[in-house]
Amino acid sequence: MTAWKVSHVIFRLTAPIHIGCGKSGNLQRTYPFVTGRVFWGALTARITRNNPEALQQHGHRAYQLIGEQIHREIAYTYFYPAVKSSVGFEVRWPWEDDFNARHIRTYASTALAYPEQQAEEASLHETEYLSPVTCDTVKQVYLRGYVFVKESSTLEWQKALGQLQFGGERCYGWGDVETILNDDQTTTSELFDGQARFVDGDFPVVELSDPSEGHLLAHTEANCCQAHGQTEPLVGREWRSDNDVNRYAGQHIAFNAFCFKPGSTVASLPCQFQIGKYGIWKTKSPH
Repeated sequence: MTAWKVSHVIFRLTAPIHIGCGKSGNLQRTYPFVTGRVFWGALTARITRNNPEALQQHGHRAYQLIGEQIHREIAYTYFYPAVKSSVGFEVRWPWEDDFNARHIRTYASTALAYPEQQAEEASLHETEYLSPVTCDTVKQVYLRGYVFVKESSTLEWQKALGQLQFGGERCYGWGDVETILNDDQTTTSELFDGQARFVDGDFPVVELSDPSEGHLLAHTEANCCQAHGQTEPLVGREWRSDNDVNRYAGQHIAFNAFCFKPGSTVASLPCQFQIGKYGIWKTKSPH
C-alpha cells in the first residue's frame, strides 16, 4: 500500500483568474474554479523552471518528463473559491444560487488596428473572470483545495506552490495567487469540511457518503457512475513540440474524457472514486 500525505492548501487571489471553458457569442466564459488540469499545468511549468539541470539535460522534453512524474507522484482536488468566516475558510460552491452574482465579473476589450487608429473589426470581446474580491461585500476571495503526495516523492512541489500562476491572460498579470496555507492534514480524513473523505491506498481515493450533499467535486468520467447533472467533453489545446505535425503552441487537440460536471449529484451513496490524471474522478481500480 502506498502512503499518501494529504496537504490542505489555500491560495489568496491577488488578481482576476480566467479558466477558459468555451465561448458564447463574444463572451469568453470561465470555469468558476481551478480545474485539476490547470493546476497540473501550472505546477509542471514552475517545477521545471526551478530545475535548470533538467532543462539543460533534456531541453523542452523536461516539461513532459516532469509532468509525467507529477502524474505518478501527486494527485489533487479542484480548487474552489472560499471566503473567511468565523469557522475558517468557507467554500462558495459554484452550484449555489447566488454564486455568479457574488463572484463572476466580465472585462471588455478589443484589438486595435494601428494604421487606422481604431478598433480592429470583429475583435470586441468580453472575458469572464473569477474576481479576487466578492462583488457584493468586497471580501477577499481565496482558493481552497487539497494535494496528495506520495511519501517517496522527490519533487520540490512545496517550493513551487508559492510561485504559481493560473489560467489565461497571464501576460496581463491575471492568475496570480499567494499561498497562505499549506498544512499536512494528519488528524482527519475529511475534505472540504466533510463534503468528502480521503481513503489512502495504492491510488488516492475519495469517498462521498453524506446524503445531504453528494455533489461531485471534480469532473467525473460519465461511464463510471450514475449521477444527475450536466455532462461535457474535456478537450484542450496543448503544446507538443515533439509531434511531427501540430507541434506548436495550441495546435495539438487533446481529449481527456467525457464527464459529469462538478456539482452533479450522485444517484446512490456511499460511493468511491479514484483520482486520476488532471484530478479527474473515475471508477476505483480493483487493485
